[in-house]
Amino acid sequence: MSSHVVGLALAYAFVLFVLLLLLIRARLSLAMRLSVVLIASAFYLLHYFSLSELQGWPSDSPLPKEFALHAWQVEEPNPIQDQSGYVYLWVQSQDWDAPRAYTLPYSSELHDRLETAEAQHRKGHLQEGRMDGSGTINFSDTSRRLPAKQVTSSVPKG
Repeated sequence: MSSHVVGLALAYAFVLFVLLLLLIRARLSLAMRLSVVLIASAFYLLHYFSLSELQGWPSDSPLPKEFALHAWQVEEPNPIQDQSGYVYLWVQSQDWDAPRAYTLPYSSELHDRLETAEAQHRKGHLQEGRMDGSGTINFSDTSRRLPAKQVTSSVPKG
């Protein structure tokens, strides 16, 4: 479970606790009321910043052990602008109904492996990814091939 989801759950639980506290003990000192308002404000900020993880941005959480690679994009590092590179993967585990997006720090070895995987994918082979114990991602062809593309002519038969 992602720490962002836990933070979001704690934020909602705290708001419910505050509402319950206000209903049960309506006679609180001013200092207590102010501290509750300040703490509630902090939890709302936590809630706000936690939502970015749930809005479809690529996750930086660890990849599943085994997955099917659907697509990828590489942003190479730019030392002139002091920008680190990233690798974006769109993968699907056997347990999931839909693919998910991930972001990884740029690595030239991973970039080379992805280019090889893309060449195999263009030949019609589905690509399976596996994480080994050291955190390296390896890609291999599956026994299943993608269906051949049907070329249709747009020229009317006459």
